[in-house]
Amino acid sequence: MSEASASAEPIEPLAASRAEIERLGLESYIETLDEQGFVLLPPEVADPGGLAPRMLESILDVAERRSGHRPDLDGGSSHVDFKVGNPFIENDSPWGEMVKSLIHEGPVFEEAMMNPVVLALVTHLCGYSAILSSYSALVKGPNKSDFDFHSDILLPAPWPDHALVCNATYVLTPFDREHGSTVFVPGSHKWGHGPTVAQSKVDEHPDAVAIEAEPGSVFVWHGNTWHGAFHREKSGLRVSTPILFARPYMRTEEDLFGNVSEESLERNVERFAWITQQGISYGWANHEDALKRSPRAFEYMERYAEAMDGIPRLNPMDYEGDLING
Repeated sequence: MSEASASAEPIEPLAASRAEIERLGLESYIETLDEQGFVLLPPEVADPGGLAPRMLESILDVAERRSGHRPDLDGGSSHVDFKVGNPFIENDSPWGEMVKSLIHEGPVFEEAMMNPVVLALVTHLCGYSAILSSYSALVKGPNKSDFDFHSDILLPAPWPDHALVCNATYVLTPFDREHGSTVFVPGSHKWGHGPTVAQSKVDEHPDAVAIEAEPGSVFVWHGNTWHGAFHREKSGLRVSTPILFARPYMRTEEDLFGNVSEESLERNVERFAWITQQGISYGWANHEDALKRSPRAFEYMERYAEAMDGIPRLNPMDYEGDLING
């Protein structure tokens, strides 16, 4: 959906989401996502426009500009046993280097976030009101530390069945266990709690499934799903781009309201502004800030609602079914 039609009544969100899934031929992937808590989309489904090589080159450029050194993609020498300076990480980083805030780094990252296939799965999990929480790249070289199982819900159990956050990750280099792949526990999104310390070791869990994928693939998961990563045994770098989405009442990792360039907003459809938090009216610093923030937020909210035939309304009384209030 991109342009508003002349319909007088708002389209029911659940029906609109299902129609989008059917139009894109994603029914089988949705079934797997609902059953396992994660799903892998191959390049021919997730990346028909060849985003992956452009994203990879741009990430290497950003990392080089920020650090002064270009990552050694083939040899991995730049990231062997990479340290992050985190007091909670005693040894090498289990995820490598995190290159943060990529939404500000150019059109290729905007295009990747607005990929219709990605947004169809995100909408299925978190509704049309989903917003961006964080947008980073993970650059991991040969290392020794596994990334223990965890979930992306930073709340006490029990958790709700519906996703409060979800993640869509672009695979930009080969993924398998020896390359330091992400690993999941199928069905764990239904358990309503995270792993205990005894359940957290990725190399000890009997049901662990490592992602095996080629560049251009995308894997998407429910925020409750247990996931981690194996350490990288091979030379070279594992590069991926996780995009974390959240429902609008969740605390986001990045604060984007008023912090996205007008050029980015103008060259994208109205949903881009909503996803990048321009329609979020709360979060003001003081009374004066609230008076300035609310009119701007409601303007972007109305633009999005108009462009989407009224779908992203947050009032559940507008619909019979609503993807958990839009």
